[in-house]
This record gives sequence, structure tokens and C-alpha cells, in this order.
Amino acid sequence: MKTFDIDGIKQTFENYGFEFRSEFSSNDLMIFAINQGIFDNAVILQRCDVSASTLKEELSELGYQVKIYKYISLKALEDELFNGFFSIARTKRNFKSDYHDHIRKITESFPESASEYSYISAPYVKNFIEHSPHEGLLEDINKELQISGPRLILLEAAAGYGKTCTAYEIGNMISDGSKEKIVLFAELSRDRKAKIFNHVLHKELARSFPAVETGLVLREIKNGKIIVILDGFDELLKERDEEENSFEKSQAMLETIGEILDSHAKVILTTRKTAILQGDEFDDWVSSHEKDFDFVRYSLREPEIKHWLTYERIEKLEAARINVRNLSNPVLLTFLKSVSDEEFENILESPDGIVDRYFSSLFMREIKRQDIKITATEQSDLLKRLAQHMMYHDYTRTSKESIISYFSHTESSLIEVSRSRYNAEMRPSYDEMVDRFSNHALLDRSTADNKIGFINDFVLGHFVALDVNTSNSSDWVAESIFIEAAVNAYSSRSLDSRQHIWSRLSEALKFMSTEERVRLELRLLDRVSGDVDSVQFNGFNFDTEDFFNEDEVSKCYFIDCTFIASNLNFDQIKNCVFLSCSFYNCTTTGANTSNEFVSCEHIGGDVICEATSEIKLEAENPEKTDTIKLIKSYILEKFWPIGNKGVPFAHRPIFFFYRGSPYPSMMTSKAIDELRKDGFLVAAKKKNWIGLDLTNPNFALVKEMLGR
Repeated sequence: MKTFDIDGIKQTFENYGFEFRSEFSSNDLMIFAINQGIFDNAVILQRCDVSASTLKEELSELGYQVKIYKYISLKALEDELFNGFFSIARTKRNFKSDYHDHIRKITESFPESASEYSYISAPYVKNFIEHSPHEGLLEDINKELQISGPRLILLEAAAGYGKTCTAYEIGNMISDGSKEKIVLFAELSRDRKAKIFNHVLHKELARSFPAVETGLVLREIKNGKIIVILDGFDELLKERDEEENSFEKSQAMLETIGEILDSHAKVILTTRKTAILQGDEFDDWVSSHEKDFDFVRYSLREPEIKHWLTYERIEKLEAARINVRNLSNPVLLTFLKSVSDEEFENILESPDGIVDRYFSSLFMREIKRQDIKITATEQSDLLKRLAQHMMYHDYTRTSKESIISYFSHTESSLIEVSRSRYNAEMRPSYDEMVDRFSNHALLDRSTADNKIGFINDFVLGHFVALDVNTSNSSDWVAESIFIEAAVNAYSSRSLDSRQHIWSRLSEALKFMSTEERVRLELRLLDRVSGDVDSVQFNGFNFDTEDFFNEDEVSKCYFIDCTFIASNLNFDQIKNCVFLSCSFYNCTTTGANTSNEFVSCEHIGGDVICEATSEIKLEAENPEKTDTIKLIKSYILEKFWPIGNKGVPFAHRPIFFFYRGSPYPSMMTSKAIDELRKDGFLVAAKKKNWIGLDLTNPNFALVKEMLGR
């Protein structure tokens, strides 16, 4: 006979809002009741060998809807209650429906010859370590989700590089791979109304599980039974806010997420690459929660064309002098993969024609799909005006009602012209025509939040770029999310077209951080230029020969950056620090007299990492020795800040000791080396991190050095 764990059973039911009803219970039968709306529900928990039929009849007569559970174990009871409240099978079916709806919308944006959707992995970086597409991203994330304890996973990529597709694939993988776990999937968007993230999150919890109290949803998230995927976290960030306030606002959102990350919670955020989530403040925030949850960062690289196109088509593109590298966009690669051989031959005429033919094929398909009598040019102008409205009001998605209202009030002339082209008996009403506009294949009605926006960032960027190029104003300005989308959409075009739009963006670029401007210039023009001073570059991929060749770079930090075939002109690069960088087939010009390379590696080309051999510290003197002592204290305080009773940070990334330091980088390196030799600092598990050895028998010296 099963023995009831009375206290454990009561606590389990109480967690789900039930009340123990002792007046109906006995040693063999326990009764729990809960009121849900107008219904009174009761659960009879019975031993396997005890009948509950009589008691069920009595409770039914009193107006209760009764269910009987047979007690097997506390774990089985918790699983049964979770399934009862969250309807695992139905929840999985609902997500599966959303997933297939997502795929359907993508295929509608393909040319007619494309019949199938397939997710294609891209190269990625995990915690600063490069991985090829063969080292499956989804499988690696799945392994992280299986690890016990709370985990925050950040998945970042440039606009249009497949963040949302990857997020849906992760959700589908979780839904298919576990019988007990379900997914809470939320597509965050830049709505027209100002939002408080805490309210947004709780709204998503209520939307996903309308019949369950928010507190219970949060509890099961913390228990690890509900995996949270928040797609488009960057949509809620405003990078043009004052710099000192930008992270403060994002920190409030992160703290809301941090409150969830307890016990076994798993939260996945997708975001475009943004300086706010790569700067000192974000790293400090992650480190401050080092003991609360684990943090994993994934960065999606450009897709590799060889995984999309046949060798024959790649050869033809190269023979036509089309820069294959600039076609590394999932939207264009899908288009080039799916078009017929005849259409592909026509595309080879010019790189600008690739994008134009993609949109032309979609517009012609839309005329047939919706029997909509507006030309390709009229469709393009219609969507460009919508993009203008989005930029002016700073939103990327809005409600169906708002879109219909917008079209109805601003596109009346086009609506009437298009209606006049139908025969009288086939003519749609004004409202029907508005509805067809709102159902355009290049617009997407999200199943997650029921909001409408452009189908992807590439399409949004295309119409933003059209506005940039046709604007009569020389001081065109918009939020960075629109600028990045435009750059991404135009990066596959001819050099003349790319240079033209870059010049048109000159005024808008003044409002962006130097890091973002450099990232966009790399993406659009395969170069970096302009004088830069005291800037930090995190995880950049400088795949360019033209690396600030004619401009001065001073007092900058390059952290975990990759340089490919770059020429470093040391006559122009001064007092910079390269931390944990990789150099492939790079060359140098001039003598390195002021820059330092720390924990770097090189393959081929000049021996850049050894260029610092020319830099020698002056002979030791008492003043220099005192400075080294101060630097040691500065380093140790990064592990044990003032005001903390214990040591809050056991491990720190190496760059923490350099960036923002008031001391010369070379002396900082010397201080780190001495602390290592003395056994105070040891290698950490993560690449390019170091740890404080708390077991060192001379640890009392650390207290003495810090005055603790």
C-alpha cells in the first residue's frame, strides 16, 4: 500500500491554488477544492486500493466537478497537476500550429518555384569560440537546456540573419523533444505605444496561458517545465537615448528577466547585435549575477553560400563578377536557390537586378494570389509609404486595426484607382480592398502577438532604403533599427549603389555609436574608416584589407575580434590594446611602439602577436614597483569590490582589467603575470577568463592588499 506524504501532497496542491478540505477527507482519501470562475472543482486523491465512487457522488451533488487521481508518487502528482493546468498536448499543438503558420508565411514570400522550407544552419560563435555549421547550433542549444540550474541564453545576429527562424526552430525542437516541457514563445516588437517591459512580459504570460494565474506560470518557469523564448528583445531597446540612460533602461528589463532565472529556469533571448548588450555595463550586469544563473552567448555569423547554392550556381555568380560574399543573406539565398535555371541566367546580368527581380516576382505573384489590381510599382510605393510611417512613428509592428486604419485614411486614392480596374460585378468594396492591402505577402501577421509588420528585416530594409534614396531631404534620420535594416538590404547591391546609400545615410550615422557605425560600414562597404578614439570593439569580424588605413585609431580596445587579410598600419594605430583576438593572413605596416597584444593568436601573414616584443618596460625603479602594487589591488578589487563581505566574483574576463583602467596596459599585463606566478590568479574554465584562487594558503595577503 502506498503511504501518503501528507505534507508534501498538501504543499503540491497548494502550489496550484487548491484548498485542503479536511471535512471530506480520510486517511485513505484526501480532498482538495479550487474555485475557477463560476466553477467549483474538487480532486479526490486516493490510494490505489481504495474506492472513491461514493465520495465522488456526494461531492457532485454538492455542485463540484470532480476528478479522481490515484496516488503513485509526488513526482507523478506534480506532473498530473501540471498537465491538468497547462494542457501539455494542446499547448504543444498550438505551438506547432504557430510554427507551421510561420513557415507558411515565409514560403509565401518565396517565388512560385519554391515549394519547400528548410532551416539551414549558419556558422556561429559560442562564448567567443567559433563553430562551423556542422557543429549544429540547435543541438548545442539543446544541450545547454538540459543542464541543471537557471540559464540565460542570448542569441544575437545582424538584422535579417535568421534570428526569428532560429527561435522557432528552438521552440519546435523543445516541443518535439520533451514530453514534459512546453514552450512560452513571445515575439516582442517595437509597438507604437510606449511599453514597460515588466507589463509586456506579464501580458505574454497571460496571453500564452489565459486560464492559469501568472504566479503559477512563473513558478513552473522556475521549475524548468516551461522554456521561455523572447524573440526580438532588441525591439524594446532605444539606442538613441542618452548614453548614460540607455543601459539603465535595458537593465530594468534584464532585472525583470533575472527575477525569473531561479531554480531550473531557462530563458532564451534573441536580439540583433547591439552595443547596449555588448558593453561594459552589460558585462558587469552578467558578472553581478554570476552566482544566480549561467549565461551563454551565441552569435550567428553570415550564412555560408555553399550550404544554400550548388557549386555550379556559385561558379556562375563569380564568373559574372558578382560579389558572392555580399549575397550572404537568407532571403536572397533562398531566392537564388529556388529560381529556375532560365531565371537564374537572367539574374546574372547585374547584382542590383537580383534584389529587383526578387521583389518583382513577389509583386507579380501577389497580383495573382489576391486578385489585386495594382501594379508592381504601385505595390512598391504603397509599402515604401508604410515604411515611412513606421520610421516617423518609430514602430515595426502594430495591430491589424491600426494597419487597416492607416491604409483606409492614407491610401484612399490608390484604393479607388485599383477598384476602378475591376468589372462592376467583380469589384471589391472599399473595405475589402483595404483588407487585401493589409494581407499583402510581404506583411506578416504574427501568431504570437497578433501584430502586423514586414515579413522580415530584409524586406523592411528594402523599403527604408527606397525612402532614403528618394528623399528630398539631405538630413534623413531614423532610429538605428531602420538604418541597420537598410544597410543589410543594400549590402548585396553594386559598389556604386552601396556607396550612394552610405552617403545618403551620413546625417543619420552621426546619431549612432562609433561601434555601430563601424559594424555597418563593414557590412555595406567591406571597409572601416574615420578617426576613432577611445572606442571598444567587441567580437567584430574585420574581414577587410582596408582597416583604417588612412585614419588614426588611438586608445581603442579590440576584444575577441577576428582579423582576416587585414593590414594593420602602426603609423596610424596607436596606444591600442588587442585582447584575445585572432589574426589570419594579416600584415603590418610601420613599427609597433605603443600597442599591446594580449592572449592573441595568428595564422599566416606577419607575426602580429609578437609585434609587442619591441615594447619594453623601463628598468625597475621604486616608483614603478609602487605602481604595480596599485595595479594588483585594482585587479583584485575586480573580484572583491569594496562593500562586499565575501568575494562575489570568482572569475572575470581578462578584458575587465584593461578597459577603463587608469593604468598603462603593459603594466597591467605585468601585474597580472606576477599575480599568476604568486598563485593568486588561475586559469578559468571559460576561454580568456581568469579566476581568483580562494584556496591559496596566502589568501590572507589578498585581504591585506585590499585593506579588508
